[in-house]
Amino acid sequence: MRALLAANWKMHLYPHQAEALLRELRQLEVEAGAWSFPVVVCPSYLYLPMAIQLLSGTSYQVGAQNGYPGEFGAYTGEVSMAQLKAVGCTHVIVGHSERRQYFEERGELLRQKIQDAQRRGLKVIYCVGETRPQRETGETLSILETQLREALTGIEVIWENLIIAYEPVWAIGTGLNATPQQAQEAHAFIRGWLRENGASADKIPILYGGSIKPSNAESLFAQPDVDGGLVGGASLVAADFWAIAAALQKAKGAPV
Repeated sequence: MRALLAANWKMHLYPHQAEALLRELRQLEVEAGAWSFPVVVCPSYLYLPMAIQLLSGTSYQVGAQNGYPGEFGAYTGEVSMAQLKAVGCTHVIVGHSERRQYFEERGELLRQKIQDAQRRGLKVIYCVGETRPQRETGETLSILETQLREALTGIEVIWENLIIAYEPVWAIGTGLNATPQQAQEAHAFIRGWLRENGASADKIPILYGGSIKPSNAESLFAQPDVDGGLVGGASLVAADFWAIAAALQKAKGAPV
């Protein structure tokens, strides 16, 4: 099963709120049981140790929203991939559109991040997606191709430790979302590119991100190449995130 669900908390929550959310997620699993697919929680750096401790003994995995290539060094304010692995992270997000937009992260740095994270045993959730002007001018697929090529060529990729997240920038935090047909078109293109570039494309999860909520999750997950979600705002409400997980389980034909 390629299905996977990830929560990106971004720069949200005070410590007591993060603790309450983690405890609620843990309790939901205690009461209802684990899902048949991986569920990854990605809080801010501050809450990684708390998340790893409170979710210990459950099926949840913990990932980071970003990481810097290497082990140690004079890089004030950064957290290395080696440090993330050492504290117990299993996943790391690379190339999120907010990192591209606000911190100008591009090709060579993204390649270094992916390669270093994978070498250290972290699974990478690599994000791609177009802006609204790019979609309106018909550039979506060419933008996706550029973003895939800039980070996944010229290095040795460990394909089994790669997850792709398609996040149309115009749908992130706006309340808008791609239609199921738009999502399927983008995901099918990504899977085709992966196949053409030597990946076992049928085994790589491709997630949709961009204003996923309980009301639209099932129709998105019903698409054959939409394997799961990278959930933003809705992941901050345990009941909503759990409902999205239930939609994924139902859409992929597994018992709820």
